[in-house]
Amino acid sequence: MYKEDFIHTTPIPVKNTGKSQTPSEVDNTLKERNVHGSFELPIETYTDNCAIFHSLYNHWHDEMEIICIEDGIGMVRLNRENLRVKKGDILLVNPGVLHGIKTDLKHILYFKSIVFDLEFLRGSAGDLCQERVISPLMENQAEFVHKISPQDKKHGEIFRLFYQIHDCHRLKTAYYFVKLKSLLYDFLYEMLIANYIIPSDTEQNKNLSSIKQVLDYMNRHYSEALSAKELALSSNFSEYYFMKIFRQYTGKTLIEYLNDLRLEKAKALLIHTCEPVTEIALKVGFNNTSYFIKKFQQANGVSPSNFRKNLL
Repeated sequence: MYKEDFIHTTPIPVKNTGKSQTPSEVDNTLKERNVHGSFELPIETYTDNCAIFHSLYNHWHDEMEIICIEDGIGMVRLNRENLRVKKGDILLVNPGVLHGIKTDLKHILYFKSIVFDLEFLRGSAGDLCQERVISPLMENQAEFVHKISPQDKKHGEIFRLFYQIHDCHRLKTAYYFVKLKSLLYDFLYEMLIANYIIPSDTEQNKNLSSIKQVLDYMNRHYSEALSAKELALSSNFSEYYFMKIFRQYTGKTLIEYLNDLRLEKAKALLIHTCEPVTEIALKVGFNNTSYFIKKFQQANGVSPSNFRKNLL
């Protein structure tokens, strides 16, 4: 990603909130910098798809995110877990979780999401809801399960509440902010009685910080020659252990991840610049243009030149 005060993550699908669309941003730890909602009402709703950028690359944020798949098929990575998703699935991205999405090219993913700060639900000290539910979630002692499918218990109620929350925020009727908080507590209640809030994985939390540092390094140096040895040093792990946990958290080998990252960067340049394909290949780290074109075709089902033409 481009090293400035922040890093533009153009591979992330544009969030559609009814406002002008701009790419999401992350800082140098891959933490998303987009503001979700406002200080007074820290919640935002989105309607997204992976029609152009087929991968929503790894990023994280302090807020909770709930995603409902409306159509298509794809893969979602949540820390070390790789989940296949389809229409009707509900995904729960806990605060701080490194996550990304990749669509099936024949069945493009379309989805809605709700992003909110758990602070919105905070109660006073001694409040039973705060002590038993909100605090454990905020302090990473508890977390939501990652996926609820249509065949799972309570899916219907949770699915209905998702759309009530999304519509309530979108329509903004009188005193909607009161209704939003009420609906979010209803959501928590359904999650609790279905046992969809579970103890956190403490070992996972220890390794996550190091993986975020490695992915940040790769996103700042993707155009350069990168080795497993060099990246292992930045993670403070042995090369063997680094390669093992890198695949656990990304679902890919180092080479696969780096190639995919470079291809998504190339896609942004094809869209936003008039640079020749040969120059774009070199700029994103491919020294062989033919190899770049081959990998791009495999990943996107179309050559770089035709990809650019199709968007004109």
